[in-house]
Amino acid sequence: MSRSMCSQRHPTWRGGSDPRVEPGRIDRRAEAGIALPGVLLLAAFLVGVTGWLVGHVRTDTLLALGQEDEAATAQVAGGAVQVVAMALGQVGNWSTVGVMAGPPCPAPVLPVLALDEPQERAWLQASMNAASRWGSDTPYWQLLWTCHASGVLGRWPAGGAMPAVAVWVADEPEGDAAPLTSSNERLLLHAVAVGRGGIRSVASATITRQAPFAPVVLAAWRGPAGG
Repeated sequence: MSRSMCSQRHPTWRGGSDPRVEPGRIDRRAEAGIALPGVLLLAAFLVGVTGWLVGHVRTDTLLALGQEDEAATAQVAGGAVQVVAMALGQVGNWSTVGVMAGPPCPAPVLPVLALDEPQERAWLQASMNAASRWGSDTPYWQLLWTCHASGVLGRWPAGGAMPAVAVWVADEPEGDAAPLTSSNERLLLHAVAVGRGGIRSVASATITRQAPFAPVVLAAWRGPAGG
């Protein structure tokens, strides 16, 4: 076989590169291969940062909602004491504490959260008994009113189930050993409101007036401000 035929069947490429590839094509492919891991690392970093931000935004949102619920529940408790105090101003006889009745509560337009009134009263009375120094004249709490957020505030823009509230009344100790009879136009009020997430808020006051149907005065206030 002639040398020329061998040369045609087995061509030899000079310079170690493929002459069919345009100059610079191999370098660009190499650069792309090097850049790809960097792009993947950047994408992974961005995904991680996005997840971190979403988690923190969600946490901040939940905290804000919790704070709003707490503030709204406190407003219901404080507002309930004031509503009842105003209503009692229209009651001529404060002498028989055990038979007093609060104002009517309007029908709710949204679901109302549960409030265990007997249990709440038991806690309230136990706390009073433990701290009492009045003996047989220790205030004896009587349920006066149960209602809900829109009945207290006149509205409930937050939506969802509304906080429930209960208000109890007691005779202020007078030294007469008659905790269910008032002779000095002074009464104690205590409210408990229960909101979403088990939030619980309380407010209490001592109310007084100079005579039947006279303006009611808040002589003492303990708890959040009302609505």
